[in-house]
Amino acid sequence: MENPLQNSSPAIPSKYTQAFIIGFGLISGLIYFFNFNLHPYLAQFEFISETGVQFYIFMFIILSVLYVTGIYLVFKYGSRWKHSKTMVFVIVVFAVIFRACLLPADPSVLSKDMYRYIWDGRVQQNGFNPYQHPPDAAELKELRDNKVYPNINRKSYPTLYPAGAQIFFRLFHIIVGESVFGYKSLMTLFDIMTLFFLLALLRTHGLDETRLIIYAWNPLVIFEIAYSGHLEGLTVFWMVLSLYLHANHKKQTATASLAISSAIKLYPALLLPALLNRGERIKGVLTFGITFLLFYLPFWVAGRKVLGFLPIYLQNPYESFNLGLKYVLIYLLPQLDYYLLSHFFLLGMMAAGLYVFFKHKQKDQAIRYAYYLMGLLMVLMPASLHAWYVIVLIPFLCFCPAVAWILFSITVTLSYLKYVSPSATMPRWVLMLEYGTLAILLAGGHILRWYAGKGGVDTLWQVRRNRYFLERFG
Repeated sequence: MENPLQNSSPAIPSKYTQAFIIGFGLISGLIYFFNFNLHPYLAQFEFISETGVQFYIFMFIILSVLYVTGIYLVFKYGSRWKHSKTMVFVIVVFAVIFRACLLPADPSVLSKDMYRYIWDGRVQQNGFNPYQHPPDAAELKELRDNKVYPNINRKSYPTLYPAGAQIFFRLFHIIVGESVFGYKSLMTLFDIMTLFFLLALLRTHGLDETRLIIYAWNPLVIFEIAYSGHLEGLTVFWMVLSLYLHANHKKQTATASLAISSAIKLYPALLLPALLNRGERIKGVLTFGITFLLFYLPFWVAGRKVLGFLPIYLQNPYESFNLGLKYVLIYLLPQLDYYLLSHFFLLGMMAAGLYVFFKHKQKDQAIRYAYYLMGLLMVLMPASLHAWYVIVLIPFLCFCPAVAWILFSITVTLSYLKYVSPSATMPRWVLMLEYGTLAILLAGGHILRWYAGKGGVDTLWQVRRNRYFLERFG
C-alpha cells in the first residue's frame, strides 16, 4: 500500500504545493463558517435555488472540488513532506476548524434525526423503555414539548436505534441535557478522536500520514456529523479504534471495540470476519457476542419488541431509499418480492463474511478485507442508503484510496434531491450518476488489473505508474 510515485513527482517546490493546500483549507473554512447563512446573499443569482437542500448541494460541490484537488496534491507531491509534520498538522487543524464551524448551526435543513436521539435519551431518563413506547404513546404524554417532540420522525413507531446507541443517548442526556449543540459537540468530539486513531493506524502500517486528508477533509463526513450530528461519529470511532487495537496485537480488546461499534449501528458487525484468524475465531466470536448482548440487557424487558422499528424498516418498500442494485433488480423484475430480495442481499453479505471468516489473513490484510466487506455492504444495502451511511467506508480509503469510492462519497449527497423533487421520488439521473459512475470505475479498475496481469498494460505505462493508478481503483 506504499505510494509508488514517491520518487517520480515533478520537481515543483514543496512550499507551493503546501501553500495551495493551505489556501484550499482557508476557502473551505470560510464556506463551513458561513454555511447556510450564505444562502440569502447568493439567492439573487439565477443558478442558486431557493431551497436549503439545493443550496447545500451547491456548497457541497464547491467543497468537493477543493477536497479532491487537495487529495490529488497530497498523493502527487506528499512524498516531499514524508519527514515533515507540518502538513499533517495543517490537515488536522483545518479538519477541527471545519467541524467547529458547523456545531452552532441548526441541523434541521438536512435531517431531524438528532431530535430522536434527544427524545430517546429523555425517555430513558424518565424511566421508560424506548423499545416499548413510541413517542405518541399515552404513557409519554407528559414528556412532550414544543421543541423536541414536533421534530421527531415516525412518532407512531418505537425507536429504530440499537441498544448501544440508546446507552450513549442516555449518557449524552446526562452530560449535556437536551442541548442540540451539546449532542452535536459530543458526536464531533468522537469524530475528532477518530482522526488521531487513523493517524496512529497509518503510522502503524508505515503509510504517509498526509493520507488522513481523505477522511479529515471529506465534506460528507464533516456535514453529516458536525452539522447533522449523525451516529456515525460514534460508530466510526469505535470501528477505527478496533482496527488500531487489532493492528497492535490487542485482538480481544479490538473485538470488543468492534462489538460496541456494532451495538451502535449494527453494520460494522460485518467486519468481524476480517479481524479473526485461525486460533482466534471461537474466542473472538464469544467476546463479540457477549459484549454486544451486554448492551441489550437494560432493555431486555421489552422482549421481542427490543428490535424496535427495525423489522418494519427492512420489509417496508416505502422505507427504500437510494438503492442501486436493488432498484435495478426491482425495475427489471417487478414481480420480485421486496422483503425476499432484502433477505437475499443479507444472505449474500453473510456468505462473503463466512468466506473471509475462514480465510487465512496475513498481518496487513485485515484492513483490506474489511474494506472489501464494507464496500459490498454499500452495494447490497438491503433497505436504505442514506448519504451518511457511506461515512463508515471512508476511513478505509486512507489505506485503499479508490477513486470510485471517493467520488461516490461525493455523488451520494445528490440523494438529498429526493426531498425537493416535485414527485417526492428520487430523480433517476441521480441514481445513474451515483451508481453508474461507481460501477464504471470499479469495473474499469478490475479490467485494468486483469490486463496488467496479462502484461498488456506494461506496453502502455511504466510498471510503477501502473500500480499507482490501479491501486486507486482497487
